[in-house]
Amino acid sequence: MRISVDGGSFKVAIETEFEGLVDEASVIYNEALKQTKSNDKTILRFLQTILEHRDSDDAIGYAILGLLGWYHATINPVENQDIELNLPKILPHLINPAGDLTAFSASEKGTFLH
Repeated sequence: MRISVDGGSFKVAIETEFEGLVDEASVIYNEALKQTKSNDKTILRFLQTILEHRDSDDAIGYAILGLLGWYHATINPVENQDIELNLPKILPHLINPAGDLTAFSASEKGTFLH
């Protein structure tokens, strides 16, 4: 199974077996979440690891598995097929989970007016 992370300005990937992958990815994500106490900070930690340790296969693997654990817990269950985590498309939904739905709400029309 190939797991790719497309960060817009970088793209990294690892190849791994699916058996036990989701459990391992979930453990890595949950451990980081306990330490950072915030979903945002956890994701930033994984991204920072990718950017700072591009030459280290172990660090890249750890960060990609952590992001996969987050994806599995937050967005969609991971299945036994190649996956690409396209962060420019995913992260806006993390920042604003309601997305444009609030734009259609009568009570929200003046939210951003000054």
